[in-house]
Amino acid sequence: MDLDKLRNEKHCIIAHKIIEGKSLTIKETAQYRWFEYGGNSIQSLMSLSKPEQLISPIYQSLLLFLLWVKGPINLLNLGLGGASIERALSGLPEIKLTAVESSPYIIEMAKRHFHLSENVELYCQNAEQYIRDTKSKYNIVLCDLFIAEKSPEFLFSHNFYFDIAKIVNKKAVIILNIQADNEQQLMHALLAIKEQFPHIALIEFDDFVNIVLICSSYKIPEPNVLQNRLKCYRDINFNCLNDVIKKMRIIA
Repeated sequence: MDLDKLRNEKHCIIAHKIIEGKSLTIKETAQYRWFEYGGNSIQSLMSLSKPEQLISPIYQSLLLFLLWVKGPINLLNLGLGGASIERALSGLPEIKLTAVESSPYIIEMAKRHFHLSENVELYCQNAEQYIRDTKSKYNIVLCDLFIAEKSPEFLFSHNFYFDIAKIVNKKAVIILNIQADNEQQLMHALLAIKEQFPHIALIEFDDFVNIVLICSSYKIPEPNVLQNRLKCYRDINFNCLNDVIKKMRIIA
């Protein structure tokens, strides 16, 4: 998907709101809908004809766990956005979905414009506070948290991963979409993660500055194993995932 080309296509604005000084705009072409918040980057790109389909390779990589983790799955998604993950997984009965989003405006947007399923257990709460307070246990945690277009500082801190470790079981997988300002900041995150989750894989993308980190207390399958399993996977259309797996590096 050429996002620069998409920005220049004829589109209409279907909603606009100023939230705490930041602009939230929902845009739509004949084929796609997305939102822009605090900048002009395209977020939560959704196909109007197939809203359950994950278009972005970043979002597809967040669901890599499906190739090796077997159900039942209790999944926590930190950061709702345009409910891309929730739409994609809503048809899989073995997955119980919990989403945490601090902004009531984002939640309302996801419900009204991005087909957020009623089956999702939803909390309007700060992610840090939720993981400190919850009594639930999860075996999958996805983290796609951004303040405008930047990763929040706590994603690079030891305390965050210490708290995550307390709410997951012994064979949990944590997958994060982050944007580090520099290599030093990324190293801070990796060192903090490794204290709690000794196995880490990293995915970089050609067209995005984002990095996806896969973290676990047990061994992450090698890329060639995942590529073989992808050939047999049919529940979700992972049209970008083969190329994503090729970029995956196990670093710990």
